[in-house]
Amino acid sequence: MRIERVVAGTFSEASERSRRLYGANTLLISSSRVGNSHELLVCTNAAANDEQPTLDMTARDSFAATVQEEMSLRSRPVFTSATPPTAAAVDTDKVDTNKDNGQALVGLIRKELQALEMRLTSNKSEGYGLRQKMALLEQGVSAAYAQRLIEAGLDSTAMTTCLLADLDCDVKDAALGDRTAVFVGPAAGGKTTAAMQAARAIAESKSVPAIVSASRDSRPGAREKFFAMADAARVESSWGGVAPGALVVDAGGYAREDLSIDRPELAGYSLYLCIPAYLNRTNASRWFDCAGPIAGVILTHWSATEVPLGLLGSMAERGLRLAGLSVSADPTASLVYPSADTLRGSVSSAFALTLDVSPAGVE
Repeated sequence: MRIERVVAGTFSEASERSRRLYGANTLLISSSRVGNSHELLVCTNAAANDEQPTLDMTARDSFAATVQEEMSLRSRPVFTSATPPTAAAVDTDKVDTNKDNGQALVGLIRKELQALEMRLTSNKSEGYGLRQKMALLEQGVSAAYAQRLIEAGLDSTAMTTCLLADLDCDVKDAALGDRTAVFVGPAAGGKTTAAMQAARAIAESKSVPAIVSASRDSRPGAREKFFAMADAARVESSWGGVAPGALVVDAGGYAREDLSIDRPELAGYSLYLCIPAYLNRTNASRWFDCAGPIAGVILTHWSATEVPLGLLGSMAERGLRLAGLSVSADPTASLVYPSADTLRGSVSSAFALTLDVSPAGVE
């Protein structure tokens, strides 16, 4: 006895091939889709040196009779993909077990599997969306938020709509620039670059001078780097406090614990958490927990081809608004204001790839 792997284009073809190669008494262990092919794992009694096993017609007929008897006892209806669940059950007596190719028996099994899938989908039982949930978990989405996405729909379009709505991308009130914005976040995560980009974007929209302040940063060389970047971005800058008319404040800091310290010089301003898009959900959650009331999240190092579903899901789960995207390391570039329309394509593609569903127009 040994385990054999049989691959074909469809379940029917793979099943027929396994019977042709190893006989009708072959035991099916598992069935799964692998890309565009169907893979079966079967257990066979054939000897290792058998080159061309022959079909055991008696065993095949016995197997078919057993399946028919089992289905008759359970009286379970069998549906095709085009027949609603209320249709009459398939008459198993009409299955022709005398056909050598076994196609009728394979078709009967396929219909039974389709009926089971339809019942699971319509009743939203425990198995509903299991494959999609496992795929989302692999992308770092929490189990709780993965379930919310699945309840919105099993396709990438429904999940995208749900995620973007939870991120409040189109909320007009409390927009970046209404008040002086204080950027906090991990060191060396692109916070200073995002501060320069945000100041330029706000200044352009309001027709005011672009002024950026740095409250404090005790890291060696931080002061020199700040002024050098401000000069490159062609913005006015100040160090050690908040200058009059400052649009953005780079709060600096070594680690997230610095945010827990009372800093009265930053009171009365809008606090924005500035973190890299490549930060995993666990590390990002630590910043979410210690940063206090957050007006929004700025994601740096953003790439439309590498959408962090786990990080976005963690933000949506906590009700945090996505307020800006830094897509370039150039401080003269403008910060991107995300919206449902501008993000829908990239987020939908990320969900489609995660769920193993090709986007429209892609083979």
